[in-house]
Amino acid sequence: MSFLKSAINQVGRDMGKVVSNQVFNNSHSTPYRRVSQNARLKTTAQNKSLKSDFDKAIDFQTGHRPSTLIAKISGVYTVIKNEANQYISDGYLDTSESASLFEMMNRFNMKIDDVCDVLEIDEVANEKEINQLITIVDKTNKLFKETLKVSADGCIERKSEHEIEATKIENVSFLNYVGLHLIWMGKYARGQEKNVWKAVLANIFDIITITFPVTRVYLLLKGVFTFPSESKRRITLKNAHNKLAELEGKRAESYLNIG
Repeated sequence: MSFLKSAINQVGRDMGKVVSNQVFNNSHSTPYRRVSQNARLKTTAQNKSLKSDFDKAIDFQTGHRPSTLIAKISGVYTVIKNEANQYISDGYLDTSESASLFEMMNRFNMKIDDVCDVLEIDEVANEKEINQLITIVDKTNKLFKETLKVSADGCIERKSEHEIEATKIENVSFLNYVGLHLIWMGKYARGQEKNVWKAVLANIFDIITITFPVTRVYLLLKGVFTFPSESKRRITLKNAHNKLAELEGKRAESYLNIG
């Protein structure tokens, strides 16, 4: 029975390496997200449903016959497997999914420990069930690590995405920023799509209507007064991407170091 107890304790130590505020910082606070709000709400609803299934499976008494205990703990493993597969179906384990998975593993380990105490009362008579329990623990540990490996790969991919986005954000030059405003390209100066034809037409209209001097003053003031906020916005966004890239890298490293 010492082998089984050792396997359970090892999983607990492994989880302790990863469960920390640093690893589970909310990486969904990203400057951009490819997943829609509806998709996130749908995932949350699915998570609640699966969590409910887990609660139903794990909340059993240990006073059952040994064979019944094995059947019930096997059912818990099935729920964990289904939920883990659902979590990483997009190749990534987000922070709420991570917290949920580790909570389930922790409760699973405690339940296994309880079942162990029951079976070891008569190890000879329960040899078959003990071997089955060892198999379930091994399969769960393997599933746990495979899930984290997939998530680590996803974290590495996210890290790369954030690094690329950070390099795309250039520091804005005051003269260039104001100059673009003066020729009706303020939106482009603020990071929006470049539209040369609209700018050309706007400048031609100013000349034809003799409003060129007035609009230049307006555009100059707009460029000057909006520059500080635009510069701050870019710095904040760039720092956010760099910070998130660093966080994803740490999460990947922690997941890969398990075991």
